[in-house]
Amino acid sequence: MPALLPPRELRQRFVAEATAKFARNVPDFVRLQQLIAARGGRFVNDHGAIRTADPQLAALFVRAARVLGLHRDRDYLFPAKRLRSFDLQVPGDDAQAFKIFVSEVDLAAFPPPVAVLIRDDCATQAAAVDHTAFIAQIGKAEAAGGLAEADARAFIRHFCEVLMTRSGPPLKRATLDSVAAESGEAASALALGPDFNHVTVDVTAAGFGGIEAMAAAMQAAGLVLLPAIQGAPGSMLRQTATMAATMATPVIEADGRTGSASTEKQFVEIIERGPARDADGAVLWTDDGQPRTYRHFLAANAEQIFGAAATRSRPSPGG
Repeated sequence: MPALLPPRELRQRFVAEATAKFARNVPDFVRLQQLIAARGGRFVNDHGAIRTADPQLAALFVRAARVLGLHRDRDYLFPAKRLRSFDLQVPGDDAQAFKIFVSEVDLAAFPPPVAVLIRDDCATQAAAVDHTAFIAQIGKAEAAGGLAEADARAFIRHFCEVLMTRSGPPLKRATLDSVAAESGEAASALALGPDFNHVTVDVTAAGFGGIEAMAAAMQAAGLVLLPAIQGAPGSMLRQTATMAATMATPVIEADGRTGSASTEKQFVEIIERGPARDADGAVLWTDDGQPRTYRHFLAANAEQIFGAAATRSRPSPGG
């Protein structure tokens, strides 16, 4: 019987392939990697994030992530953004373990006619892809605790290149505009599909003394960041991000022809994790006397980070 690759190995392969895919699409990420390498730092991907409007796709994503040893942990609500989120974590206290932050478009928060447009787009995407073999590989991993080499390669490839990709025909411009008028973040989710809309660089591993120093170096290198760092000095979590580049995205116009819309979809985040604290604000310590590093997320921070990729409503050509 062939040896099985366990969740840790599968997770490492997934992170490598998904990060390489992200680098192909996001020039700012490549520039940041070069900046880190020039300083002799290490690139550590703290987490990636996806947004999706399809509950069935989100459920399949969660099931596939369990094969990687990532399990659903905490929930986060963002009513102003019309998003509901949760994190996928490796159980335990390792704050450096890779994580995924999943945001679902809250269909109930949209006017019914707009929710219908979103559901129709999700159904069109779902009909354009076949996950049968992928689901079978998930079943094998669930039964055995890992995957053989050939199945592992196919599983990671499908996860990154098929599941985490917008499938089917382009988005309808009417749908994009209607959703953008309600939530720029949800509009970006539809435009990109369930790919990583950002990956997150660990500040300390990158060789910087703090997030202010890293943000300043990024700006000096020409990267455009959000106006402020989220999280006060000394807090459990501090974050900021580049602004997503405006990109041309294919759309179906009202007359059926393929046009192009300007959208904001992918950006790079940097993160500095501080000591975890209890409900009273006291630092949490490990049994051997080391401060525990905070490994979750803060909704107040994330709400501001969301704005790095928000596609707002724009006039249609000629309108």
